[in-house]
Amino acid sequence: MSYLVLARKWRPQTFDDLIGQDYITQTLKNAISTGKIAHAFIFSGPRGVGKTSTARIVAKAVNCTNGPTPDPCSNCSFCNEIAEGKSLDVIEIDAASHTGVNDVREIIENIKYLPTSGKNKIYIIDEVHMLSQSAFNALLKTLEEPPPNVLFILATTEVHKIPVTILSRCQRYDFKKVAVDKIKEQLTSITSKEKIKIQDETLYIISQEADGSLRDALSLMDQLIATFGTDINHEDALNILGILDRTLVKSTIEGILKKDPKFSIDVLNQAVEKGISPKRFAEDLLRTLRYALLIKTCGKDAITELSDEDKTSFEALLKDESVETLETLFNLMLEGAENIQRSFYPQMALELILIKLSTLDRIVPVEDIIKKLENLSKNIGSTKHSAGRFDEPTETYKSAPTPKRAPIKPEDKAVINRVEKNIEPTEIETKSTSSKSTEDFIPFVKSSKPVLGKRLEQAHEIIRDGSILKIICESQSVQSDYFKRSETQATLRALTEEFFSDNLKIEIQEVSSPSAKNSKSTIEEKAEKKEKIKNDPVLKEAIEIFGGRVVSIKPNHKE
Repeated sequence: MSYLVLARKWRPQTFDDLIGQDYITQTLKNAISTGKIAHAFIFSGPRGVGKTSTARIVAKAVNCTNGPTPDPCSNCSFCNEIAEGKSLDVIEIDAASHTGVNDVREIIENIKYLPTSGKNKIYIIDEVHMLSQSAFNALLKTLEEPPPNVLFILATTEVHKIPVTILSRCQRYDFKKVAVDKIKEQLTSITSKEKIKIQDETLYIISQEADGSLRDALSLMDQLIATFGTDINHEDALNILGILDRTLVKSTIEGILKKDPKFSIDVLNQAVEKGISPKRFAEDLLRTLRYALLIKTCGKDAITELSDEDKTSFEALLKDESVETLETLFNLMLEGAENIQRSFYPQMALELILIKLSTLDRIVPVEDIIKKLENLSKNIGSTKHSAGRFDEPTETYKSAPTPKRAPIKPEDKAVINRVEKNIEPTEIETKSTSSKSTEDFIPFVKSSKPVLGKRLEQAHEIIRDGSILKIICESQSVQSDYFKRSETQATLRALTEEFFSDNLKIEIQEVSSPSAKNSKSTIEEKAEKKEKIKNDPVLKEAIEIFGGRVVSIKPNHKE
């Protein structure tokens, strides 16, 4: 076959050609320059990152006519034979198919002989973790003290499976995944030299799909070239490779952040119609939420998998979102993605997750709550606020004096304490927390004595004055006669002692109707005071901040 795939055609031939492994190449070049070359190396790392290519470059560097040199010429016979895999002094062994102790014995027998034509004999054992335990044991002594001019290079993707006795006899180099921008840069260079027309957006998606493997990226390019030739359209490339269009995932994120579940479901349906599996969609959505969280917390530079345009777009999209909200979305999606992978109905499971994410209430950061509390405290301090007694009008409501700084009232502290204890405010009451209200006493009585409680509700007013509980009724009324009964008063004394934890004296007072009519009625005064309290600016701000509502306004009574 005359066609040579891109991964072989553009295999690195020198240390400078290696992509994304700078510290390894620099260390090896220094070792070769100074002549301090170890007798055994272990190259570990994920697939397609240059382990075998680096091993061949090391072989060329020590056997080159100009060598040992960190810059092999790639023109001499030794370099050409190594590059073509024809050198008798560079033996590449696939440990996956040579796992037994007999294969290692054969190596031990052959290393006794001098190199055929080069300066050194190099053994490159690929996927070395596949050797059996007996084979490793047989290799130990030879690996520790090989003959002169013999070099072992062991390559593996699963270094944890190699015995520590082998690891301790080798210099270890850990190769890392190639960054997306590095892969994209290399693809741009290769496609330019191959005269292939392809959009940068397509190259970015291929680079992301390769997951850090330059060889995988070149394999995807080979597939596109075989299908479309040298003119590759973006949409066609995504359809052929089965790659999810990133714009669909981004649109889904926008639907989630805008709390529009219908839009998110519609985008999912579009992806399914294009042949994208729900499981794959869930994976990409989880990955994108990870990008969003990293960009929000660490900035754009923390992400190497996205283009600068995508990073800027995400940054604008997340401007008004809190880190807590994004963290919650990511955690829910992580849990949902795991369930989707196990589900027999992945699309329905993903739809449920999208609805949950799109209807999630946004989380307010603690710092914002503290700032609002500080502003509230300042407003409380600058506006004299008092609930007042309904039965004794205060000077605060009779006139409008110049506001003076006043300490935070107990009722305001109650609101602040609720937030500090993470209790959602459902009521905002203007009553003192230091004493029990007589208005609370009536429901207490009704819970055990409904008839007596109903009579108390019909009374003109109930006031606690120190150790006396005054029940005020209209003169010559049915209620007045009822409360004067001895059995009624005995029951009241027992209930007041239980509720107020105090032995109160029951006193029945009567007021005449004409006197109540002549002056401004107490009921009207109560209504006026309640209205003033409702319109209090501090109370309004508290309601706006905490999303509460005024359920009831209760008076404070001096004991």
